[in-house]
Amino acid sequence: MAGEHAPDRDTDAGRPLVIDIDAALVTAHSEKEPAAPTFKHGFGFHPLWVFLDHGPAGTGEPLAFLLRAGNAGSNTVVDHIDVLRSALAQLPGHAHGRRPGKNVLIRIDGAGGTHGLLAWLTRRRLSYSVGFSLPGDLTSIPAQCLGTGL
Repeated sequence: MAGEHAPDRDTDAGRPLVIDIDAALVTAHSEKEPAAPTFKHGFGFHPLWVFLDHGPAGTGEPLAFLLRAGNAGSNTVVDHIDVLRSALAQLPGHAHGRRPGKNVLIRIDGAGGTHGLLAWLTRRRLSYSVGFSLPGDLTSIPAQCLGTGL
């Protein structure tokens, strides 16, 4: 319905539509359903969000989210796939049964670095970038950890 203003218009493998996925802790100050203790010793929720990146001049647009208990795992493959399926269904080109393939780049932090999620993304021919920031002083990382996937 957005026509020329659709977010996935004029995208290709060289200029993909960028989708970011991340979770955040939300504090609850009372016993709300399904609030639970968090890994940071708080209490609340751990929702998983998917945003469409509109670049430096834009503000991102939420495509989907999954409300989860505060004790939900950071790298839960089923949750990541579920919320990504919902987000991809929001894209006009995907809604008609077409897979967006390399026209979409999924960016996710280290929580997405699981075999199950990467295999799912690869089967759908989606581009992806999974990682996390390294400290400025790389010499503080033990040599045996570098290049081993640890």
